[in-house]
Amino acid sequence: MHYTQSKIILTIGNWFDRAEKSWHSQGFVRIMASSLIFTYLMAISLIELKRAGFVLWEIIPSNHFKSIEMAFTLLLFFEVISLVFSLVHSVSKSMEIQLQILSLILLRNAFKIFGSFPNNYQIMHMEKEILYMFADAFGALIIFGIIIMIRKYDKHRALNRRVDMQKSFVSAKKIIGLVMLVVFIAMIFFDVYFFFCELDTFNFFRMFFTFMIFIDIFLVFISLRYSNDYQILFRNSGFALATIIMRLAFEAPAPYNDIMGVGAAVFVLALVIIYNRIPLPDVVEK
Repeated sequence: MHYTQSKIILTIGNWFDRAEKSWHSQGFVRIMASSLIFTYLMAISLIELKRAGFVLWEIIPSNHFKSIEMAFTLLLFFEVISLVFSLVHSVSKSMEIQLQILSLILLRNAFKIFGSFPNNYQIMHMEKEILYMFADAFGALIIFGIIIMIRKYDKHRALNRRVDMQKSFVSAKKIIGLVMLVVFIAMIFFDVYFFFCELDTFNFFRMFFTFMIFIDIFLVFISLRYSNDYQILFRNSGFALATIIMRLAFEAPAPYNDIMGVGAAVFVLALVIIYNRIPLPDVVEK
């Protein structure tokens, strides 16, 4: 029996398709937008209540700009789930979303630094923090521009000319995507749970990029079942290396983290441009 004809594989694929359809539905998009607005306004309200002395909860910050960081974190959680669904349609598209997540993290870092300023905004002797804030902001801006260029040059070509082999590859990615979905939702749940229980939280996005390194390497090996072309092997391995660079950026001090993040984005852009100049069948990856 062919791989894609297995009832188990078809059932898993149907589960994934239903989850993706629900995720991209207009109703769920409105729910996500509403939850971001609610989180932002609720954070501001709780911070103001704490400043007035009505709330004594230690986990609530006293600086209003921390509310921006909280809303951005929720937005990043949504981006992580979106990455799972993009992986099935295009490996290169999932790499774009990894860069999007990195750029939003850098923007969040800039807001976080601004939120650490005194309430009277006296910035004397804070020259280093201001420099780091600008480095994060411009690093995010450069990555944003590179993502736009990647979209321009990326043709999303098929891994294999044979339709049945391509469908089999997509089915394999759906299985991987469903596992990723369960893992990421569990990570988000525990991160939020630990936060509200005032327990030691883990760095979600460090773990996310670490997990993505293993997923990218696994996809390199999976893709060899369907094509052993050197250019495809090199591109997918290069994507895995870019994820490693992004992961290392979390450990680097500012502003080297921004340099490494931009370097990873430039590497992906160069890889996409060179790969798409190779004469291959121009078929959209499905």
